[in-house]
Amino acid sequence: EEKLNVINDPKAREVMKENMEPTKHLVDGSRRREETMCKVAEYILNFHKDSLKNNVHDLKSLMPRDISKALNLHPSTINRTVSNKYIHIDNKVITLKSLLSNSVKKTNGESISKVSVKKRIEMLVKNENKSHPLSDNAIQEMLTQEGIVIKRRTIAKYRDSLNILTTYLRKQR
Repeated sequence: EEKLNVINDPKAREVMKENMEPTKHLVDGSRRREETMCKVAEYILNFHKDSLKNNVHDLKSLMPRDISKALNLHPSTINRTVSNKYIHIDNKVITLKSLLSNSVKKTNGESISKVSVKKRIEMLVKNENKSHPLSDNAIQEMLTQEGIVIKRRTIAKYRDSLNILTTYLRKQR
């Protein structure tokens, strides 16, 4: 407020006084958001360091609640922080949210990320016999043999999200 004394006009001084507090709050809020964003992004990147060096599709399971516990923030804060944010990795721009993934339990007790399961489904379909494409049940059996227990409905949902057509529509005569 001492700095306002250099303003001679009393009305201008009053307007400045009224706007100082909201401006301070705006600047503080922006600074806190930036700090939170940096903390969350750094945590995610450190968590996936090995996966990102090798292959983005081999991500470990990481959920917002895991990050919130580690950083002592609310899960909704984590969700808002990663929403509509992008990161540049190896000449690719990806959403920060795509580095978060639920997990699927394997029969050996390990967890595999949903992203990895989707990638595995994509690879099975890519390498299938085009004249006899794999059904969702066949994919389910193959994944079960690999220790990935997943319902047929979930496979259909993942297949749809990957824009992979049904068996009938993939069949080449």
